[in-house]
Amino acid sequence: MKLVKSVQQAAFGLLFLATIPEAATANEAKAASTPVEDARAILIASDTEKMLNALFAQMLPVMESSYLGQLGQTEDGAEILKQVSEKYPGGQAAFGKRFGELMMASIRAEIPNIIEQTAQQYVLEIQPADLLMMRRFMESSAGKSMTAAQPKIQQKLTTVGQGVGAKAGVQAAMQLMVEAQKHLETPK
Repeated sequence: MKLVKSVQQAAFGLLFLATIPEAATANEAKAASTPVEDARAILIASDTEKMLNALFAQMLPVMESSYLGQLGQTEDGAEILKQVSEKYPGGQAAFGKRFGELMMASIRAEIPNIIEQTAQQYVLEIQPADLLMMRRFMESSAGKSMTAAQPKIQQKLTTVGQGVGAKAGVQAAMQLMVEAQKHLETPK
């Protein structure tokens, strides 16, 4: 197992070695930055803030709908939704959208904290020399190219994932109905 890990680390190092300028040795670069600075730089170079904003924006319609659904689960909440439908400008749809806007504002305010916590976790999980190599890669033209391609790749994979999820949902629903039919046809 140690041999495999050593080989993996060596391969990882070779992958990023080409991106480290010859004049900057690992020791010189370490003196210039701390591991947490390297981790923060990796997160900045990989557009983590942009990625988090996109992720939360994708989740927003579900959160809005969930909030309205949860609110409607109680008698008081159902009454509030009834009044919202009658009196709130734009009704329940606008009320749900406003919830989403307020929630996104709160989330965006927390993104620097999320990024900092992620940087701290990188420091705990990744060796300083590897953080340095990762930083050098992310700041290289190859790393910038990879970062620039990620949104388009993610968008295409999201579409693929949605198709797979929809197909799996239909298959699961059909199988469940076949299984349930046995119980529904049998008198108690």
